[in-house]
Amino acid sequence: MVYFDKGYIGCFLMKDKESGKKQLEEYIRQLKEAGHKRIIAPINGSTWHNYRLVSWSNGDSAFLLEPQNPLWYNEVYEELGFKPLMKYSSDKFNTGNIKPIENEYKNTALTIRGFQEGDLRLIYGLSLKGFEKNYLYDEITFEEFNKLYQPMLPMIDKELVVIAEVDNIPAGFIFAFMQNDTLILKSMAVLTDFRSLGIGAKLINHVLITGQNKGAVTAIAALMSDGNNSNKIVSKYGSEKIREYTLYCLDICL
Repeated sequence: MVYFDKGYIGCFLMKDKESGKKQLEEYIRQLKEAGHKRIIAPINGSTWHNYRLVSWSNGDSAFLLEPQNPLWYNEVYEELGFKPLMKYSSDKFNTGNIKPIENEYKNTALTIRGFQEGDLRLIYGLSLKGFEKNYLYDEITFEEFNKLYQPMLPMIDKELVVIAEVDNIPAGFIFAFMQNDTLILKSMAVLTDFRSLGIGAKLINHVLITGQNKGAVTAIAALMSDGNNSNKIVSKYGSEKIREYTLYCLDICL
């Protein structure tokens, strides 16, 4: 699918390299004729939806809500001149030796609580503010956000979707869920005014301890952009990369 307003190509399925290349060439032609100088792919309209390709794997099975594609998809994009624009990864680590970290954050009154009725709207607001500096960020309405999260609501364990508050002011959240004996750390946001207080580390540690008590043997920090603070946090737990993902771009000389 082509998104003419942004110059995006959506995550379309390829039966084989030859037909996939022809379809991608057609999408490029359409966007070039529309005057776009840069094409970004694959991305289904915005980063709130499915985007990026699996570009490397250690062979571990895919986890829930993870992009899935044959690795040769990357060859199709690269053969048509696409270059990596952004890189992401998922890291895995054992939970057996994880201990609670100290709750001392520059004299702030930090509390962490579980998901409550009505918190989806709160998470929506925290997401808008927490992700607004992310590359390719687009704002969406609560109705759109609610629709995205509906398939995930049955997965919600109110002890694994948690809100951080500083002096009773919402400061961030983490959304995690169990898949068999693995804890998936899907997304986390901390508001700008509360960063550098160790809140992200505390949120991750909190759900890891909770997941451990629920039988989690391993944890996966999912879909982190390279250089994200989450990478640094989970690396302290001895995490190892299990997957890499790539978002591509094609610069066009008109």
